[in-house]
Amino acid sequence: MHILLEKRHIVLAALVVMLGLAVFVNWYTSGTKTELSPEGTAEHTTVSGEVADGVAKFTSGDEEDAFAEMRLNRASSRGEALEQLQAVMADADENSEEALSAGAAIDAITQASRMETDIESLVTAAIGGSCIAVISENAVDVVVSAGSLNDTAALRIHDIIDGVCGDQFENVRISAARDE
Repeated sequence: MHILLEKRHIVLAALVVMLGLAVFVNWYTSGTKTELSPEGTAEHTTVSGEVADGVAKFTSGDEEDAFAEMRLNRASSRGEALEQLQAVMADADENSEEALSAGAAIDAITQASRMETDIESLVTAAIGGSCIAVISENAVDVVVSAGSLNDTAALRIHDIIDGVCGDQFENVRISAARDE
């Protein structure tokens, strides 16, 4: 029985790691072709005239549509993750470590989702432009609409993140989308 529980813990840990990786890969490779840049709207081009890595850039469509698509991709990724975790909880004994770990992961996803929504609402109200926030293991990434980011706005956004998240995250990256 003890070996069976250890195997379940290993499987649960592997599922949680794979789920986190899947959420990150989905966010990173979303169809908007948006990259985050701590430099904001600064011009970064290569010798060939292409945009260098690390610059937020919308390649097609309206900026609002791109933000909406990123939110939809984030919500669908989280929904899939929650479904998998709930399936793990349904298969596990109620008080087992597996069920408790899945419950903790569900709570973490719910808390991250709530913090992202709070950050987005407060930043939008503070700077007047659209924004999207993405919380990962130890980082908060915020992308605001083109032309909305300046030094004052960056400080306000950082204060909002501190107010919502406290000191939970090591890295805070704020960037502006770049329209072409």
